[in-house]
Amino acid sequence: MRAALFVGVVLLVAASGGSGLSAKPSEIPDRPLRTAVHLHLPGETYPEPSSQAFERAAAAGATVVRLPVAWSEVAPTTRTPSFDASDPADPAYRWKVLDESVRQAASNKLEPLIFFFDAPDWAESGQQYAGVALSNVPDPDEIARFAKALAFRYSGSFKGLPRVRYWQAWNEPNISLYFDPQLIANRPISPLWYREVLTRFAPAVRSAHADNLVIAGGTAPFRDTTPDVLKQRSNWGPLTFMRELLCVSRSLRPTCRTKVPFDIWAHHPYTSGGPTHKAALPDDVSLGDLAKMRRLLDAAVKTRHVAARGGRPEFWVTEFSWDSRPPDSKAVPTELLKRWVPEALYRMWQSGVSLVTWFTLRDQPPTSSFYQSGLYYRGARLAGDRPKPYLQGFRFPFVAFPDRGGVMVWGRSPAGTPGQIVVEQAVGSGWRRLGALRTSRHGVFQAHFRATPRGSVRARFPAAKDISIPFSLRPVPDRFYNPFGLPTLLEPKNP
Repeated sequence: MRAALFVGVVLLVAASGGSGLSAKPSEIPDRPLRTAVHLHLPGETYPEPSSQAFERAAAAGATVVRLPVAWSEVAPTTRTPSFDASDPADPAYRWKVLDESVRQAASNKLEPLIFFFDAPDWAESGQQYAGVALSNVPDPDEIARFAKALAFRYSGSFKGLPRVRYWQAWNEPNISLYFDPQLIANRPISPLWYREVLTRFAPAVRSAHADNLVIAGGTAPFRDTTPDVLKQRSNWGPLTFMRELLCVSRSLRPTCRTKVPFDIWAHHPYTSGGPTHKAALPDDVSLGDLAKMRRLLDAAVKTRHVAARGGRPEFWVTEFSWDSRPPDSKAVPTELLKRWVPEALYRMWQSGVSLVTWFTLRDQPPTSSFYQSGLYYRGARLAGDRPKPYLQGFRFPFVAFPDRGGVMVWGRSPAGTPGQIVVEQAVGSGWRRLGALRTSRHGVFQAHFRATPRGSVRARFPAAKDISIPFSLRPVPDRFYNPFGLPTLLEPKNP
């Protein structure tokens, strides 16, 4: 990642009514904040891809779509002697839905990010880790064969299919939902298994293109609360898993010499509160704890335990969202999300995250799913979905905070398009221009204005005739909301 700094240059300064308001240039890291949308749930790409879903993801300012693949649905149910798992042209594979999803992404100028889960029975075989015999565990060698088939099918030179560059190795490997057992006799098993997966997965996807990027982690934010894990450890959280995987102690010292191959570390920082909320337990990682995970990742790089292209891996969020009220009666009020969504994007960027994936595009039915975290309210059909009021906060994130007798502003233009930004402050029933500045090459901007630190501030992107959601300078206290409006707490309220 480049270490150069972009200096925000103010092109125009407006002083209305002799107020003397001005903008002061700010130095900001030359780092993007790209956005993505997770697409897979019914009505998006399952059971069949919807072109409208991809069009709406692009219109929401996303440049990437995350596409989950249920391995057991693509691979044959039974493995015959003639089946070649690493051959993308093997007739036993069922690629139709994924092929069309990748085509739809490309036609909407969206880069696919693919991960897979749910191994077929024949890919789960007895393994040994640190001398412990296991059964019904996805075989890392079989994972590598399937990854190779995927990477070559979407290499850009196979039957006219578009290329895929981003490959995520599994999903949330730190919880029992995606890998079981996590521990045996209090010995960590999942990090050892996942290290073997990465060691085989990385060369498999890079064999199609040396510059394919491997995404590791995708870790769940909270400790594993399954009874078997809790009996062994009460705080088996993402940082615990990560330290074991990367051989780094609590004091950030090396504990082995193993190198783990990946280019991007990903996490899912769901939270029981707002954009600065910290997790209740020390090894869990919500929005307010991302800096801790970044420090651990940096320590692993410093001790040479990570083999990444360019030396230093990027830091991504491959799932994040809040359920909204309505329609979820136990979720965050939609009006509050108009503030929390853009601020969450700012806080993640501030913590070194360069891509954020929203889960999901549209709400799922409350009667059959907990996921009412869409950018769209669900209609009878996808065509009847309505955008939520905070969609613009995801598309054109902008925040403003009182700072040093004035106002600090930060934002990112829609889709990260570079250009001029105009910043305005509410005055009575109208808006007063504070000034104008240019974004970085990534569409990111940040500046300090001499302004009255009250009321609301907004940004305009004249090139696209676009306006951000006004951001109030009055602080909002943190509030507790259990993720996805679930009836069972995902973390203790008072640890």
